[in-house]
Amino acid sequence: MKLLRLGNSDDIDPSVPDDQKNWYVAGKVLEEAIGEPVETVVKAIWPGEELPRKVSEWIDEYRPDMVFLKVTWVWYGYESVPRRIERIFGRAGKPVARAGLRAAKRPRLAHTWWFRTGRRAAHRVIGGDTQWHSDAVLETMEATIRKVVARENVALLVKGTGGGRRNEGPLRGQFERFAKRRAYVEGNVEKLCHELHVPYVGTGPRKPEEQRDLAKGDRIHPGATGHYWMGRQEGLALIDAWKASGGTVRAD
Repeated sequence: MKLLRLGNSDDIDPSVPDDQKNWYVAGKVLEEAIGEPVETVVKAIWPGEELPRKVSEWIDEYRPDMVFLKVTWVWYGYESVPRRIERIFGRAGKPVARAGLRAAKRPRLAHTWWFRTGRRAAHRVIGGDTQWHSDAVLETMEATIRKVVARENVALLVKGTGGGRRNEGPLRGQFERFAKRRAYVEGNVEKLCHELHVPYVGTGPRKPEEQRDLAKGDRIHPGATGHYWMGRQEGLALIDAWKASGGTVRAD
């Protein structure tokens, strides 16, 4: 089986080896269920206007049996200080914003307590802006989902990612706004999936070991323990989605 995974930065995080990442674990869970190898093509996506076209091209190129689409909470729910600086100061603020975004992508910096403390302090003073407006994310997700649904013999699973988040870490001080955005975005995506008969799964509460694992890093990206539990959850959801599409699994 070939699986096209439309994921996020977790999938390409250099601090976690590929054979410990969630997509690898999920693939192994699915392999065991269907009795054949699973090849996963990983694409870390952003909800720009070009995404539906790109997904259509990837389906033509890779010819997947199944597509897994993640609706990432960071797109619409995380208020970024660099984005606020860029919006306020325009062109003059872009070098500072780019430097901040680059720093956040470097585990050696982003996983330190002083970086996290400085980020919280800057957020209190400057504030933050989301990467995309909730309505823009919904528009792109709907167009992308419909592109996949229009393809015959391609199964689809859609996953919301914000349900396991707490009022702490990078969401401290903005959790109420985040929760409203999450309910709006994920609620509408789930409704669309229901109308189109597409399997949808959310993220439930994190296990204690997952929460501790998350706290070791930048409070956004999980470590190996979080990847393992997430991969197990996603693998089981992929099995259910495959069966819902008419695919067969091995008898227990």
